[in-house]
Amino acid sequence: MTDRPDRRFLRTEKLIKTAFISLLAEKSFADISISDIAERAEIGRGTFYKHYADKHALLSSFEERIRRDLKQKPYPKFMQNREDYVRKKILYRYQYFAEHIDMMRSLFGPNGDAAFQQKMRDVIWHGLYIEDDEIYLIEKRDKIPREYVSIINTTASFVFDAWLKKENRESPEEIVEIIIHMTGIAKYKILE
Repeated sequence: MTDRPDRRFLRTEKLIKTAFISLLAEKSFADISISDIAERAEIGRGTFYKHYADKHALLSSFEERIRRDLKQKPYPKFMQNREDYVRKKILYRYQYFAEHIDMMRSLFGPNGDAAFQQKMRDVIWHGLYIEDDEIYLIEKRDKIPREYVSIINTTASFVFDAWLKKENRESPEEIVEIIIHMTGIAKYKILE
């Protein structure tokens, strides 16, 4: 009997999030009101405020969720080889994206909040191909300025954007092979 309020709370939170994602597919974040979310979730405005202070707090909850979910899969620093290591990191991200495709399309689509999208791109793609300690080594060894070396991590977001827009998207396994082939970075030997 004591877990009923918790279940109701969680169910209502799910309704709010589902309503928000569906609204974001239809109109811009700036144009979505608390009333819109409450109406779509079939709850009162007061109920919304029991869960979130405002729509920005609701959006932040997605940021926290994505951060938490993507950090759940740690990889050994050095697996059999660098290509396997990078491949597994990319595959895990795309499996997650495919599993949550409606959420990702809404959050990163044209109606999404630009500041949120930029912040999350940094979170999602940071250290994907080249990690921070490797940037220092490449910078020192190859005399390539840090800002250029770190750009390789951000290029993955362009592939992500194109993949999200497609109706007949490649599977996570297929897109990983495309990315690995395109970049060639996985075969680049960082430490010699």
